[in-house]
Amino acid sequence: LELKTTRKEAFVMVESIQSSDRIVSSAVLEHPIRVLHVDDDPSFLKVAKQCLDIQGEFEVDTASSVNEALEKLKKTDYDAVVSDYQMPDKDGLEFLKELRAKGNTVPFIVFTGKGREEVAIEALNLGADGYFNKFGCPETVYGELAHGIRLAVERKRAEMEVWRGEERLRAILVSSPDAIIISDLNGNIVDCNEATLRLTEYSTKEEIVGKNSLEFIAEKDRERVSKNLKE
Repeated sequence: LELKTTRKEAFVMVESIQSSDRIVSSAVLEHPIRVLHVDDDPSFLKVAKQCLDIQGEFEVDTASSVNEALEKLKKTDYDAVVSDYQMPDKDGLEFLKELRAKGNTVPFIVFTGKGREEVAIEALNLGADGYFNKFGCPETVYGELAHGIRLAVERKRAEMEVWRGEERLRAILVSSPDAIIISDLNGNIVDCNEATLRLTEYSTKEEIVGKNSLEFIAEKDRERVSKNLKE
């Protein structure tokens, strides 16, 4: 009864929003968030897809089982996965565990009617990015879900930008003909490049890492360099 009532309310919400002029065109992003929603209830998938689609920033694809979802993930790069918990064959946590075991770090949100605290805790411990209950006022439920998806995707994109920046710096470090050392704020060396080895008497990075960078500075200049480092 709760499920039927929720669907009815959701259909009413979808129709009312679609027939109004409250959808702001500026909400449509240049690069929509691609979401794969997995649930064994086809009618619920349809409602959820409509509720997310009308917000203008999501492209929602659906799968009615974990196996179908895994096949789609092989062919398409999604920005986020939204999954029910209780499904036949494999549940949502088994799905999440399998993805993480394969090294797939796509943002994963559990969207379920099972509100048990232990399920939420296990999901988060397995690497889920959010846990939402799909029953309640549709406007609130899907508003919270959309917000959770946005946050997870933005966080992932930020992480990727940092990673790409680190990769560029790593390329500079490796390819530079000049000796480069990287130290912490105390001057302790944490990395260096091959050019540093050629400049010193050391043959491996392991011999240099852990030493203080001041050891490679002429003794008469150490006090000045130390002061500059502190500043």
